[in-house]
Amino acid sequence: MAEFFLAITLPKEFEAEVERQRRRFAAPKTAPHITLIPPFTWPGAGLDLEQIVLASVQGTSPFAIQAEGIGRFGRRVIYISVERSTELMTLYQNLASGLAEQGVIVRDKDRPYRPHITLATRLSPGEFNHYMEELKDYAPTQEFLCRQVALFKMTVQGRGRRWQVIKQIPLE
Repeated sequence: MAEFFLAITLPKEFEAEVERQRRRFAAPKTAPHITLIPPFTWPGAGLDLEQIVLASVQGTSPFAIQAEGIGRFGRRVIYISVERSTELMTLYQNLASGLAEQGVIVRDKDRPYRPHITLATRLSPGEFNHYMEELKDYAPTQEFLCRQVALFKMTVQGRGRRWQVIKQIPLE
């Protein structure tokens, strides 16, 4: 069984800006992205999963993503906020439903979907205060077109494990 997650990758220029900020902090090594479906275990072949994702996004047109401002989850995670547009929420629901039909539980009912781009994670209270102070003048604003859904897979590289995009599944 392999581990996967689904996300929206960022345009190259915005990805570079976000990565510059993330390298200053305790950021994950995964490429900057907006998670749609958090990590899950898939018992079948990757190709089967691609087909389910493709069927789930069928009829979905590209749509605008608006990222703006800094947010946080408690004092452990700092992120760039992403607008919960109707199109984004519909894409999330369609993917969650498509996977649920295959027995994949997508999200705990106590944790509603909140789209974001992680800047720093697993912070201590001291790190949190320091990073928030460093970010006080950072006011990211970016609008871009979501044209595809990225399928990430956990891969093993030597002793390390890393999330990598294995497929970009286009919207219609």
